[in-house]
Amino acid sequence: MKDFLFFTYSFVDNANLYFKSFEKAGYSCDYVDENTLESFFPEHQYRCVVRYLHCANTLSKTNSLINNEFRDALLVQHDDTDHENVQQWTHYNPQGGLVDPIGRPPDLIMQREYCAETKNPYACPIYPFHFPIPSVYDPSITEKEYDVCFMANITNQRRVPFIKRVLELSKTTMSDLRWFIDITGVGGAGRTTNMRQILNKSKIGLHYFGNSNDSIRIWEIASCKTALLMPKMKSFSVASDYMPFDEYEVMKDDFSDLEEKIRFLLENDRYAEQAERTQEEYLLNHAPEKCCEYYQEIVLKHLQAKEEK
Repeated sequence: MKDFLFFTYSFVDNANLYFKSFEKAGYSCDYVDENTLESFFPEHQYRCVVRYLHCANTLSKTNSLINNEFRDALLVQHDDTDHENVQQWTHYNPQGGLVDPIGRPPDLIMQREYCAETKNPYACPIYPFHFPIPSVYDPSITEKEYDVCFMANITNQRRVPFIKRVLELSKTTMSDLRWFIDITGVGGAGRTTNMRQILNKSKIGLHYFGNSNDSIRIWEIASCKTALLMPKMKSFSVASDYMPFDEYEVMKDDFSDLEEKIRFLLENDRYAEQAERTQEEYLLNHAPEKCCEYYQEIVLKHLQAKEEK
């Protein structure tokens, strides 16, 4: 009997960081990905199976294994996609789409985009989490060369009005400020080649939601002692019951107060105090090791509860 089996993707570092943390904590773990699934034939039973691998051509085999070989294991559905609603991966028939249950439903759901609007079709517990993003803080950079930076890509049309407003302000009523703006970036997702240096050299980092409410950029800005300005996050992962995150400057959803908020942070160097508090909260609750501790605690609590029944 081993502790954990992870059905995962070989190329998704954020997910595998969570999964590998169990092995680092001393648990026995096996990993099966899109490249090894077809050749995988289980030699062990597992206390817990975590399902993240969910592309259509893998579901038939993973369903069969979970239904027949691992029916006594705790089944966790790990979803870090941009979907707010819980996805029914175990109920997918590659020949006919969603059908009546042909797969075992999960016992526990870990959902990155879990929020008040999330619909969960399963009668099982659901918990939020967010991307475990390493710090990009560079303590050797002490000069704040830019007043405001905004690096993003048009991943979703809801970001377009915000982009237009940022560009407008930078050319009109706030043209007196030192801006760094990269809308498309090099390498995708607004990642200019010197992204880390730019974030560390900026007093204020702007963020606006694209495909999802959680975002890699949120945690990069939070980590590097730069004041984070964005709308209020609606993800439950940052709620007080889970992984609290309150130390950032909140703008209105329609960003009508964007100019006011920027001026407020720059006045009397308020940005510096805000940046200190934001980084402290990142280190306390949101650095990768903290994310993994939180994730492990939830999974192990439910595994123990199942085994004690």
